[in-house]
Amino acid sequence: MAGQLRQLERKSIEPIALNVKDAKVRAMQFCVSNVIWDEDKIIQIYRRMVEEDLGDPDGTLIFDESAYILKVLFVF
Repeated sequence: MAGQLRQLERKSIEPIALNVKDAKVRAMQFCVSNVIWDEDKIIQIYRRMVEEDLGDPDGTLIFDESAYILKVLFVF
């Protein structure tokens, strides 16, 4: 996850591995392609991390997609 959260031009395995301390390209490739992931456990860990960072009993999280720039082309 450290590599996915970095400001990299490309987010494929090689650039990520080269920008994470002590990471090895082949080991990361193996991990992504051959390891059987426990999706429920990963989601549980992810939710816990989000709660730790953003959680507040009185809080509200709002996703607003209106910030995306839309380009409209008119052809006459």
